[in-house]
Amino acid sequence: MTAGSMVGGCTLLPAEFNLSPIYRHRMAEDGTLLELDFAWPIVHYERTPEGGSDFRIRPIYRRVTEPDDEPELTAADGNPDFGIAATEHQFLWPFGRIRSDDSQTMSRLWPLWWQVSRSNTDGLRETDWYALFPFFWGGSREDGAENYFALFPLYADIPQFVTYDRMVMLLFPLYVGLDKQGRSTHMFLWPFTGFSTGPDGYWHRILPLYSWESKEEHQRLSIAWPFLHWGRENLDTDDPVTRYLVWPLFGQQWSESGHISGWTALWPFFQYISIKERLTRLDLFWPIFRFEEDLAPSSQLMRWWVFPFVARTVTGDQWAWNFLWPLIWLREYADPDGVQTQRWIVPFLTRVHRDRKDGTEDDLTRIWPLWHHETTHDGRSEWSVLSLLLWRAGNTYGFSEAYDFLWTLAKGKTRAPDDQSVELAANLYTSRTRGERTQASVPFLFNYESDSHGSTLRLFQFLPIPLSGDAEPDEVGP
Repeated sequence: MTAGSMVGGCTLLPAEFNLSPIYRHRMAEDGTLLELDFAWPIVHYERTPEGGSDFRIRPIYRRVTEPDDEPELTAADGNPDFGIAATEHQFLWPFGRIRSDDSQTMSRLWPLWWQVSRSNTDGLRETDWYALFPFFWGGSREDGAENYFALFPLYADIPQFVTYDRMVMLLFPLYVGLDKQGRSTHMFLWPFTGFSTGPDGYWHRILPLYSWESKEEHQRLSIAWPFLHWGRENLDTDDPVTRYLVWPLFGQQWSESGHISGWTALWPFFQYISIKERLTRLDLFWPIFRFEEDLAPSSQLMRWWVFPFVARTVTGDQWAWNFLWPLIWLREYADPDGVQTQRWIVPFLTRVHRDRKDGTEDDLTRIWPLWHHETTHDGRSEWSVLSLLLWRAGNTYGFSEAYDFLWTLAKGKTRAPDDQSVELAANLYTSRTRGERTQASVPFLFNYESDSHGSTLRLFQFLPIPLSGDAEPDEVGP
């Protein structure tokens, strides 16, 4: 269903018309459709603030279009035609999604199917997919240089797997091979037995019997893992560190200059490490108690905790308190955009505020599950009663649009500084002000329209009563 087909049924009716939950629409001054509901809450349409469209058959399906930022064509009436830059289909959210734009097409129906097709840096089309996650994987490249397939756990040969250049698997966990930046790794009965070689060193192991690793910066030996360990660290500096550990009884580390020293006894009862004039760290009954202080200019840190009762962290750009982990959090930190303060009493209270360097602000207050109010630096805001979602910002994308009708009693939205709306559940009352134009209605009883020409009240949605101005607002239609 398109906006054009929906407008056709609205043109002979008032611009504000409300027979909810059966039917409701709201038209703009130029006769275009702003909002429509049919068989609330099932069918819903609205024009997005950016000029795209948002059509829903809740909670099964949603279609969203995003317009181009810049017009490429000119409409017949001389106005710019922005076209559609992206189209997204959502179904059974969050399981199903199809999104397509100029550079990429993505589809998923988790866990049955996922596929993404995109242009790489050379302008060639690449496609990756999986089916019946995690069993079937595959992909290809337009020029044929890359074509792979995997059937987990029997066989896989996958390029660009997670952080690796290539992953090869045969009868997992019998064999796994990994390549990354010139390093080749082979593991048998993953992860217990294997070897690895690369430009910076090598390692081999037969766990739990034996493990040896030698690289430019360290050497590490384990026998009867995890009980016996020996190592040399910081070999690429002028002050190497030697360490050994008989776990969990006793361990020690020290540097040749004596600037670095550390002890472990009856882990996790006691562990201590010191780097002269830089770092001090003490653990007692880890993770119950820790004190740590780092004085290095690039990594300044003061941290201590008595878990789970209280914790304190201070760095060069943030401070934080935590009480009764994970219930109470207080935090403030600076980032490239400004300073953000956060307060949580999980899950009941959320307070997040950002002061941006350009003088604008972002703010979120939530009293769960009763209410939330959020404003953003671009002048937009929203509030709702009730407010069940614990996430915020983009993390709620798709969920609110598909399911919030189940619990929302009232909500308001500021789409732009001059575009504000309020609505109750089932559109028992709804209003919207855009510039000088205000529209409001109560199902069956009345609708109201006001603009620079005057205002009109329509009883029972049809009977006009001019309230002010020279004439009542025009109905939409011929």
